This record gives sequence, structure tokens and C-alpha cells, in this order.
Amino acid sequence: MANKDEIKTGSVSKFQTYEKVEETQKNLKDTIKAKINRRNLPAAPFYLNGAIQINNASNVHLGNSVSIGNNPSLEIQKPREPKPELSPALAALFENEEEVTNLHRLAVDSHIGSDWRFLGQELAGFSNGQMDQLEEPFKANHYEFREVIYQMLLMWEGHCETTPTVGMLATALWKCKMYSAVMSLLERVKDLQK
Repeated sequence: MANKDEIKTGSVSKFQTYEKVEETQKNLKDTIKAKINRRNLPAAPFYLNGAIQINNASNVHLGNSVSIGNNPSLEIQKPREPKPELSPALAALFENEEEVTNLHRLAVDSHIGSDWRFLGQELAGFSNGQMDQLEEPFKANHYEFREVIYQMLLMWEGHCETTPTVGMLATALWKCKMYSAVMSLLERVKDLQK
């Protein structure tokens, strides 16, 4: 019987063929490892129930309109409300001792936006936890946002040690730079005095 080296198939022995296949596989593995190392790729993102975890990233853009990043020039900023001049009518509003009514609450609730928590802190010193508890039922039931504001104003009135006045509300709105709400309240007070 002939030795492995001596068995020939055509011009290449079987031993040489096995050797070339092993060498080719080794070269292929080395080539793939080299390409991966050259790219210096991090591990693939981890997916869990539709959630994506992103690590060590900045200025990430998701979808058409959501940007998350640390570059202040790219952050979405809401326009500032113009500050009205302090007129005698505004000064009188800040001193107004009328008790807050449903009409006053309705005049301001649609003019208070995403900074409503600052107003809650200014009016009654509500904690974030108290405001979270106030907001959750409305989010879950898909109520209008202004209903959360309205309920926060009612909660303030319930916690107020003295009678809640229009002047107290106007002063808090002014401190929170909610000028459109102040002007709406001023118009409502004028209408009620007619």
C-alpha cells in the first residue's frame, strides 16, 4: 500500500489537498479577524422588547424630529414670551384681593405650558412627586394637558393657608415668566369688573 504522500489524484496528492483546505480556512479566519480589528467596532447594540440601548454617543438623532445631544446649538428651544411693560393695570392686578374663581382658572390654564411645575412650586411649594401624582391619571386617560393645570390650581387653593387671591396667582405667574397667562388673567379681571 502506498504512503499518503504518494497517493496522487491528478497532479496533487490527497495530503496536499487537505493541507491546502486547512490553510485556506485559517487564512480566511485571519482575514476576517483582521478586518474586524481594523474597524475597531464596538459590540452591537443590545435590543430588549423594542428598546435600544445607546452607549457613549452624542448628538443622536431619532426619527424625523427628536434630537438628543449635548450641543446647545442643536437643542430645541422654545421662544421666550415677550415681557409686557409694568402698567398701572398690572400693578393693580398684583394687589388684587379677589378670591380666585373658576373664571380666573379658565383664563390662565390654556396659557400655561410645559413649565407648569415651576408654577406649582412657586404657588404652593409642591414637590416633583406631588406633581407626578397629579399628572399620571391624566396622562393615562389621555385628558387635555390644560386639565392637569386646572387641577394643579385647585390643589393649590386647597393647600393655601389663606384665601387664594387673584394677586397671588398673578404674582406667581409673573415670577415664572408666564406673561401670556398674566395678560389673559388681566383681561378676565377687566371683563368681570364691567
